[in-house]
Amino acid sequence: MIKLTTPILRALVLALLLPLMTVAQAQEGTWRLNLKDADIRAFVTQVADITGYSFVVDPRVKGKVTVLSSAPMNKEEIYDLFLAVLQVHGFTAIPGEEVIKVIQQVDAKQNAEDLTRFERTPSEQLITRVIPVNNANALELVPILRPLVAKYGHLAGVAAANALIVSDHANNIRRIEEIVRDLDSPAEYEVEVIQLQEAWVGDMVTLLQELAPDELGRGGGGDPASRKFSVTADERSNRLILRGDKNFRDKMRGLIRQLDQPSASGGTTKVVRLSHGDAKGMAELLEGVMGEVVREAEGVEGGGSQRRNSTGFSVFADEGLNALVLRGEPSMMQEAEMIISQLDIRRAQVMIEAAIVEINDQLGTDLGIQVAAGDEGGSSTPVIGTNFNNVGRSLGDVITAILAESALAPAIGGITIGAGERNRDGISWGVLLQALSTSAAANLLSTPSIITLDNQESEIIVGQNVPFRTGQQATTGDGLSNPFTTIERRDIGLTLKVTPSISEDGLVRLVVEQTTEDVAASVENASDIVTNKREIKTTVLADDGETIVLGGLIKDNLRINKSKVPLLGDIPILGRLFSSESESREKSNLLVFLRPTIMLDKAKAIEVTDEKYSGLWDVNLGVRKKLGLPGEKELPPIESLFQGKKVEGAVTN
Repeated sequence: MIKLTTPILRALVLALLLPLMTVAQAQEGTWRLNLKDADIRAFVTQVADITGYSFVVDPRVKGKVTVLSSAPMNKEEIYDLFLAVLQVHGFTAIPGEEVIKVIQQVDAKQNAEDLTRFERTPSEQLITRVIPVNNANALELVPILRPLVAKYGHLAGVAAANALIVSDHANNIRRIEEIVRDLDSPAEYEVEVIQLQEAWVGDMVTLLQELAPDELGRGGGGDPASRKFSVTADERSNRLILRGDKNFRDKMRGLIRQLDQPSASGGTTKVVRLSHGDAKGMAELLEGVMGEVVREAEGVEGGGSQRRNSTGFSVFADEGLNALVLRGEPSMMQEAEMIISQLDIRRAQVMIEAAIVEINDQLGTDLGIQVAAGDEGGSSTPVIGTNFNNVGRSLGDVITAILAESALAPAIGGITIGAGERNRDGISWGVLLQALSTSAAANLLSTPSIITLDNQESEIIVGQNVPFRTGQQATTGDGLSNPFTTIERRDIGLTLKVTPSISEDGLVRLVVEQTTEDVAASVENASDIVTNKREIKTTVLADDGETIVLGGLIKDNLRINKSKVPLLGDIPILGRLFSSESESREKSNLLVFLRPTIMLDKAKAIEVTDEKYSGLWDVNLGVRKKLGLPGEKELPPIESLFQGKKVEGAVTN
């Protein structure tokens, strides 16, 4: 084993570092520094040897550095180069009384620096300075200067001292001081407010920019950085705000005095064509809103003021062109146009799809026996029998059939068994057994859909126009025949009324009125048509594309009707010969489903239209397939509906 002494170890280390680091002394007091992928701590060591400064290195300071130097540099320049290299790698050096700390940049502003060891502050040295502001507001300069300060630096304004505190590199702080010096206008640059009496501030600013292009930045000459003049319009109070020196303000004031003259026509008239709104409704709204503005202005300007009332405003609606004619002073016109621009927007549309399902079930069972006997030979023709009118044929039908010696027609909907005889002695008898069972089921589905504007009521009716008799006269008062009947027609079927309202978060509020009405079957003792009616009136909320159910109108009726002969009808088994029983059950269920779809733009409306058109085409193909007719393979364009041509593949009568 070879034991390396300390001189030998140093020699080996230098031999390893020589390919990566070269420090050449060209002449007395100057150095050239060239490093390639050298350890940053070795770089600190070399700078310490050259400058004679003592360094304390933070353990987090790590990395490789590359420095290329072709010109000889003195100690101060070497230290500036050292600071620049540290900055590139996210580190910095903070000088103290005895040593210099090499730390991360993010921690630099929490450390105090001591620059007494330097004759001249290094340009890359992180320092903190207080910059006084003499004329401008220091707090207003903070947002302007903040982007110029490094992320690891600091910039703040002190209102009490009207000064700025900046932590950054020395050369960047010098740049900020120059900018503050340019922005810190002298006292003669003041702000002045001028109240216009006749002209409108918006037009006045445009005129002044044309008349003074150099001062207000409309011309091509002059240095943009030196322009410290501005004219700002305060439209709310019709005032101009001037900023500049005394000469500029005097010049602007003279121009304004000459331009602020009464209008030759005493007002301004303008025609505004509406794109989406309704002219009549918009005019009524503007009359109400602007009337309040006029009254407020008159109240402020009253109380002994001698100037004429210049706040008059009028609006007229041209419904033919859907346009508004506005007349008034410029300030009122400006406010009216702003209101119109915010209200005259494209309204959203809502497609409302409804699925109305009605299910009916009816079941009935009837069982009864009719018995009749009579003696025609007697003087009074005695008759005995059972008569139940809740099942099939009655006793009167049985007796009539016996006396007439004719067949008895069976009851509809079941089985009828009958027997009877009439002998020579005039004694007649008859028995009729009837068993009936009925059932009915219906499943009605209607899927209407309608598109309407936001906050606009829509209605769809699917049904028949049914006549109802309201009056009838067979004869007149003098006995002469003059019959007449009065009839009123009414829509019977499905009616859906919906008013949608769209909220800002895409929620749809639906005011729904749904009615289902149909003509009932014939009702006993009814003199005219009887209708069945189911109605829902409600207000619900639904998201875009969400399907909701409004509820079900359910009816479940059970009727049992039993007739019997006292005592005889209570006899077990045998009592069925002297009894009659009928039972019926009716169930009805009506469900209404709604699905709103919001259409905010043209693209959504086209998408919904194409979807409905494709559905119609699928129905046509299905019908043609059932009829054995050939169908087209491709869907024709929807524009073909409006070109006077029938859609190929559609079924026609």
